[in-house]
This record gives sequence, C-alpha cells and structure tokens, in this order.
Amino acid sequence: MIMIHRSRLPFALTTEAAFTVDGVWLIKANFSFYRTAEGPVRALVNRARLAMMAALTRQALRGRSLGARTVRVRLNSGAHRSNFLLPGKTLASNLLLL
Repeated sequence: MIMIHRSRLPFALTTEAAFTVDGVWLIKANFSFYRTAEGPVRALVNRARLAMMAALTRQALRGRSLGARTVRVRLNSGAHRSNFLLPGKTLASNLLLL
C-alpha cells in the first residue's frame, strides 16, 4: 500500500495493488478532500489530479515490473466510484510526474 499523506495537502490519497486471479494488476485507489481544505477550487482539484496521476503511475509501473500486461484502476472518491483500464501509453506520458 502506498499512502500519500502530508499535512500540507488538502486531501487524503491511498493506493494498493495486487494481481487478480486473471493476471490483471488491480490498483485500488481511495481519495477524499479534507473538510478543512481551503483555497480556490480549481487549484485544489489540480493538485489532487497531479497527485492521483503520480500515485497511479507508480503503482502501474510496479505492476508492469512484476509482469502485468493489463492494469485496471478501481477509484473510490466518496460517493463516486469508477473502474477503468490504464493503457501503457498513459504510463509513458505520466513519467514526467514522478
């Protein structure tokens, strides 16, 4: 499990990943803003987006290094849940975030 926790960040972000029985590298990510988050909404969302992309990229690269050919993300953000594939070309473009 990778946990991004810094007191200056206005959000909590955790990720954990493992292989499924089908051989898919499944990243489970949980995200939420703290109730005390202050500042312009656009700036808060941009910081959160960059942190999420970096965390997912790190986990996906870890899975690829272990032999994963397919990476799937299950994102839980409060009442919103999404499930999507993370293509290899996305990883290449996100390397600059690390």
